[in-house]
Amino acid sequence: MTHTEPWPRRRATSTGDAAAPSLIQLDAGDEALSLWATVHATAAHGYERVRASVGRQRAASAKMSAMRALPQHVATSARFYYANLAVLRTEVLCGVAATLLQVPETVAFSYVANLDPVVGLYATGFFGILVGLFGGVPATIAGAAGALGVVMPTITSGTGALRDLSYEARVEHLFVAVFLAGLMQLLFGIFSLSRFFSMIPRTAHIGFLNGLALMMLLSQKTTFQKCTKPNLLFGACEQAHGLAWMDASSATTWMTLVHVLVTILVMHFFPRTPVVGRLVPPTLVVALLGVGLEFGINRPLLGYDVRTIGDTSKLAGALPTFAIPGFSRVTDWSLVISVAASLAAVGLFESLMTLQAIVDLTKEPLSMAACRAECIAQGLGNLVCGLFQGMGGCSMIGQSTGNVLNGGRHRVSGVVCGLVTFMILLFASPVVERVPVACLTGILVVIIAHTFHWPTFRLLVYLPVSDAVAIVLVTALAAAINLAVAVIAGVIWQALVNAWVGGTFLDVETHATSTRKIYALRGTLLFSSVSRFRDLLEIATDPDDVVIDVGGCRLADFSAVAALKEAAHRYRDAGKRLVLQHLDAHATSLVLEHDFGWMRVGGHCVLAPPAHVTELKSPTTAYHGLPDDDHC
Repeated sequence: MTHTEPWPRRRATSTGDAAAPSLIQLDAGDEALSLWATVHATAAHGYERVRASVGRQRAASAKMSAMRALPQHVATSARFYYANLAVLRTEVLCGVAATLLQVPETVAFSYVANLDPVVGLYATGFFGILVGLFGGVPATIAGAAGALGVVMPTITSGTGALRDLSYEARVEHLFVAVFLAGLMQLLFGIFSLSRFFSMIPRTAHIGFLNGLALMMLLSQKTTFQKCTKPNLLFGACEQAHGLAWMDASSATTWMTLVHVLVTILVMHFFPRTPVVGRLVPPTLVVALLGVGLEFGINRPLLGYDVRTIGDTSKLAGALPTFAIPGFSRVTDWSLVISVAASLAAVGLFESLMTLQAIVDLTKEPLSMAACRAECIAQGLGNLVCGLFQGMGGCSMIGQSTGNVLNGGRHRVSGVVCGLVTFMILLFASPVVERVPVACLTGILVVIIAHTFHWPTFRLLVYLPVSDAVAIVLVTALAAAINLAVAVIAGVIWQALVNAWVGGTFLDVETHATSTRKIYALRGTLLFSSVSRFRDLLEIATDPDDVVIDVGGCRLADFSAVAALKEAAHRYRDAGKRLVLQHLDAHATSLVLEHDFGWMRVGGHCVLAPPAHVTELKSPTTAYHGLPDDDHC
């Protein structure tokens, strides 16, 4: 008889084991084990896996030692900037320019989120400093973002699920959600889960951008609305449900439209102006031009008042105060947790896209350590915002790429952006209050035009139907529900499509003699191709010895191993023997370490049939490898 030995329970190496035979079959002795022996073997194997996992986590946690090296890093940076004052000057100027670009956008995004602009400016200040110091890639600009702003009305809106609560209570719920989002992002970074964002397909990426653009566009409808309640600021009037559409025949409506159109023209053409177009941010020009047009011509000469930031809500020029979020006053935890998860997912998604955009410009690689650091920085930012009444935020693609194009390469520019935001809030809030809201809408229209992926319409004609459906699905769900749900749906759709298509790529070549038959599998064996694999086998007519050669086949999951085990049981119960051959390192690990009941066959491919055969009681017993009366 052929000598057999149990397969030793050890991890397969990536290079393989030269001494290990290439043949594997069912271990008949595994079914003869007592209950105690089965429990003991299972517990021992589980303990070994847990110990290996803990060892890997300890190795990963060694990266946290970088935090302890922060003082040394600060000292090194100080010496660098002292020796390179020109670089420091460039970084400071880039930070100031980024702030002048970001402040009007922050105010606009605050209105998108149905929040006071001060809440958004707090977030921009905190995120600028924290992401500037601890973010994954230098020169990143972070702050209150439209991608998060469009998620927040789920809580803050007077027509949402919390409409029965006061505005202050709804905002308090939002701060709890922001805090929880920061906690989720922090854990995401600590456990290095950012690598899972590589699973997001390009179709979901395109749908994300399109959905974000549509949501921001829909949020600008309040620009062309008016307050019907006297003696109320526009923000308070909106909370009191006192808004109505402007009259098409009103001169104020047309002046508002003029502000929007002038802003769009300035944002588009001013950056192309020689010399000065690169020195002065277009948003600063828009703000100055809008204030001059409104208070120099419109109000004193024409008498048509276009709503300003001050007419919407007053900017209290004060630093944020510490306050623990009101966890005990939350009335709908399911809503808060779902919004927190959406904020965390959307924030990380846009932040990691921002890192990729920056390294594409600087021609540097994007490491997993950088993504991990970015997740931790995002988590810290949202935790601080939750404690200091900020709306939360993330890294921003447009502002970060603009900072790099302006010459920003280091962390100082991002930190300066955050500091200058707080300075503007303290000393320049009366000036900001005079900016017409229509100018902010014009700025957002330009941002929306740059956010939307315009080649989408052409791609829908050229792409396979499944990919086109993915883009439309993510775009529609983003506009109808929220961005996080849309991206998750896009990933699930693409995974299902790929699994279905992958299941069709399984074929077989057979080589038979009077005593042996070899099935040479080609393609991928996974859950979606198991039924096709069953149809390929001819158990009734096959000889006593059958070999399944998986050298040209990829075993993808446990369903593949279960299908092989089911086939082995069916052959054995027919008085025949099935042997696996040419397993690579991955397949060997999948069969021998992540399943039980298999054994190594030493030396020979043809094995003697079992001594006797007992008919299986049910297909379920065969499929799951449950013990039966046949102990070979």
